[in-house]
Amino acid sequence: MRGLTVTDALLGPIVAAEPAAPRFTWYDDATGARMGLSGVTLANWAAKCANLLRDQYGLGPGDEVGVLLPAHWQTAGILFGAWWAGTHVRFGESGRVTFCTPERIAEADGDEILAVGLDAFGLAVRELPVGIDDYTTEVRAHPDAFTPAGAGVAFDGDPVELVVARATALAASAGYARGDRVLSTRTWAGVGDVYDGLLAPLAAEASVIHVAHPDRDRLTAKFETEKATARVT
Repeated sequence: MRGLTVTDALLGPIVAAEPAAPRFTWYDDATGARMGLSGVTLANWAAKCANLLRDQYGLGPGDEVGVLLPAHWQTAGILFGAWWAGTHVRFGESGRVTFCTPERIAEADGDEILAVGLDAFGLAVRELPVGIDDYTTEVRAHPDAFTPAGAGVAFDGDPVELVVARATALAASAGYARGDRVLSTRTWAGVGDVYDGLLAPLAAEASVIHVAHPDRDRLTAKFETEKATARVT
């Protein structure tokens, strides 16, 4: 798996097989917002982020990227972008470049800090402190295609092969298969949540339906409407 990235390993087969199929659907029951991304759209966002990290901030294999973000479709794009660039993602920590919500800017450290507003449609964050970049403004200027240069350590100190192996094993343990639709209400509070709520389903070429601030009374109806086949809580 030398030279392969987590993004190549997990998104590559999905985009090759069914590029237009829904792959990550995000709901926020607190606001009623919904956003659905196909495999190719998720890959496009990842490519823009990878180009941002490489071309604008000079990051490459071995550099650390911090992610202080909750479960969101933008977070998924940032994670796969950071992995495509070959960087080492430190989830819940700071890195040389750190992505965070505006509320967590004070926690962020590193050379560069990008604020992610988590707007349903990717709108920019206004009135940021001096020295803080708005992620969606910066990332939109970059191409939606990317050629990786390899990777080493990828996630929480583990190299690509171990990250992919863990995601694949979790998918097998959960019984996921291609075509499954996994509804998750798991908050991404730590590395294990990212595996369970994102990486394991995609390792099986399944789809993720993530519900933030879930309304428990409406989950059964959402499960049926989205034709979900499994649930992560």
